Amino acid sequence: MRIPPRRRIYITTGVGVASVALVAVSGAEAGNDGSLRPWWIALGIVMSIVGAAVPGYEQIRKERQRKSAEQAAIDAAVEMRVTINDALDPIVRQLGRIATAGNRQERGNLREATVPMILDSAAHLIKGHRVRASLFRIAEGRPRRLEPSQYAGRADAPVTVFKEGTTDGDLVFAMIRNNEHLQSSDVDRHPPAGWHGSAEHGYRSFVAVPVVAGQTAYGMLTVDAMNVGGVSSSEVPFVRLLAGLLAAALAYGAADEGFRRLVH
Repeated sequence: MRIPPRRRIYITTGVGVASVALVAVSGAEAGNDGSLRPWWIALGIVMSIVGAAVPGYEQIRKERQRKSAEQAAIDAAVEMRVTINDALDPIVRQLGRIATAGNRQERGNLREATVPMILDSAAHLIKGHRVRASLFRIAEGRPRRLEPSQYAGRADAPVTVFKEGTTDGDLVFAMIRNNEHLQSSDVDRHPPAGWHGSAEHGYRSFVAVPVVAGQTAYGMLTVDAMNVGGVSSSEVPFVRLLAGLLAAALAYGAADEGFRRLVH
């Protein structure tokens, strides 16, 4: 039977007090020659042993709990690494297929299949409530814009367009230019400067990172969740890794477009 922590404290304290009291009584009784003297001495010894054993047992129990918690954390970390490896392995293999594809059409088809694979991994490996991963592509023009291109996860599609020359547009273009990231665990209470709250976006936590290969920027990857803390700062390195894979896939497309411009 599991004893509540507070009750264990009461029991331990009670046994200790009783042990001290009985030892004192047995010592006083030892000065008499009554028939109960041996019993008091024996009982005092037993209670002293119990009083010493209970705190020792508590220490052993706490040590076992600590080791159990550490093992659970290790098991969870191993499971997460295995899950991430299982998700990233097919993406890396797909990038290899793109790199070795024999013609532009085959590369294009493989590239188009790679983007949703990466977005789906982002949406399902982050354990927030109703997570969504979105790719925003840079649309050239004056002003430049970041437009939602593809997404995975919950059903509602991203609709925000970030334009240079606006507060939120300048914020994300500066983030991309400086290879930084934006993150908030609660956009209502702690939004990045210039970022609108959940009333407009419909989510409570998010991270946004650049999608950049070399010196070429392709856009922005965002991952958001409906709950506070659903996307925390601890997810930033993983989302950056996925953004790098996205950039690698999109870079092959840019090379093909450059080839077409040279030809035509």
